[in-house]
Order: sequence, then C-alpha cells, then structure tokens
Amino acid sequence: MKKLLQPAGLGILSMILMMAILWPWNSNDFGENREIRLRNVGHKILLASGDTTSRVLPINKISEGEFIILFESPFQFEPNTLVKVIHAGLKEGIDGKENYRVNVLQCVGNQIVYGYQMSGHKDKTIVPCQGRIQPLDCYRIKIQFEPNQLKASNFSIPIFIGLLAFGFLFLFKKNPSKPEKEQDLDQSPSLFIGKYDFKYESYLLKIGSEEIELSQKENKLLKLFASHQNQILERDRLLKEIWEDEGVFVGRSLDMFVSKLRKKLILDSSINLKNIRGRGYMLQVD
Repeated sequence: MKKLLQPAGLGILSMILMMAILWPWNSNDFGENREIRLRNVGHKILLASGDTTSRVLPINKISEGEFIILFESPFQFEPNTLVKVIHAGLKEGIDGKENYRVNVLQCVGNQIVYGYQMSGHKDKTIVPCQGRIQPLDCYRIKIQFEPNQLKASNFSIPIFIGLLAFGFLFLFKKNPSKPEKEQDLDQSPSLFIGKYDFKYESYLLKIGSEEIELSQKENKLLKLFASHQNQILERDRLLKEIWEDEGVFVGRSLDMFVSKLRKKLILDSSINLKNIRGRGYMLQVD
C-alpha cells in the first residue's frame, strides 16, 4: 500500500503544480488596470460636480494598494454622490465584496475634509455626513484597498484540488518518527549532558567518580531539558508537564527546581541552564 501511495501522492502534487502554472487567470482583474479605472472614477467625479473641461492628472501610486487621484482644477462635491460615483466606478473591476477606504484631502496642508469606509459586509460600511455639500476647493482623493482583492473564482479549483491531495496524503501518512534525541531517551537508560551521564531511571547524575542524587521532580524536569538541549522550553509547558498531576501550577516552584538543577550541573562549565526572559528556560550545552 505504501509503495502505491508514494507515486500517487507525487502524481497529484505534480498535477496541482501544472494547474497553477497553466491555469487561465482572469486577465480583467482590477489589479492590471486599476490606474485606468481610477482615472475614470476621477472623470466621473468632475462630471458630477458640473466640470466637463478640466483634466484628471496621472494617478499617484503610494503603495501596492494605495492610490491618490489628482485633479487639475478645484471642484465641489456632495458626499452621497461622491460615494455612489466611486463605488460604481470600482465595482466594475473587482468583486462586489471589495473593502476599501476613501479620504478626501485638501491640496494645501493635506487635511482630511471627508472620509468613509466601504465593506462588502454592510454592517461594516461607514459613510458619514451624507447630504452636506463641500465647498469649491482643490481636493485630492486617496483610495486604499485591503489586500487580496483577486476574485476567489480564479483560485478555487487549484486550492480545492490541493486540499483534497494533502487530505489524502495526511490520512494515509505514516506517523512521523520521534526526534532522534527523544528516541535515545526511550531506548537508553541514560543520557549524556555535556560531561554528565544522566541516569534518569536511577535518578542519578554522574560526572567522573561523583554521583549526584536527584529528587523525583528534579529528575523529571532534567529529563525534559535533556531531551531538548539548546532549545527554549516555555514556562507554561514546563509547568504543565511537571506539575499537571498535582492540579496546581506554581511558577516559583519551577524557578526553585531550576535553581537546584543549576547547582547540580555546576561541575561542567560548558552547561548553562539559561533563563529566557518572558518565555522560559533553555539547557545550553556548548
């Protein structure tokens, strides 16, 4: 069965890759012609204000999803009409559930004289001060789009196939083997920490001819550190694994036992049981 699954998995993944490369992405996406559409929005704003002669200047692209529409001449606007004109001009190019913010700025001083937020979810759409005509002035309109505005239909088939493939492999996948160090712990009655020979089944630390006895909790805590040498162990994990059976987690108890272990590991200068501030501890072995 395993021999059949491996080529089957590779075949499915190859098919997904080919579909991603050859998939006919929608060439009418808003991302490819947004500057043109924004200029058209600016043109409609001027028409709505009664201006049929002045120009819309080149669109100023601030970032990937942020643009400013610039105008040659001053104009006035009514907020409700402005909202409708902008929305009508944008919805032709992107999904009807688009999210974007609009700010109308004065040319001098960049003060925001009007702004609103449009969301595909009506309860999140905020359009204030409708009906109040703004005076004739030099304005710039900044439109900021939220990321990932591509239509979902472009990606649905490859994503669906990918989920099926990985779900198939996950169901039949062999359980991953334990990390090497944890395997050693399960198969050997001792473990080396620097110059120490940690006899965890006997609750002993040996270095040279000297033997150091460990309490039950010291032994359990050191075994956890020894299986994750040079790795940060979070405080919450240490408390849970060492004190979970008692039903009470006491942070000071952890600090006290770590301090005891430090003293018992002091004979090897290459070992450092470090406190990682705000996270936990790490048994560092050079």
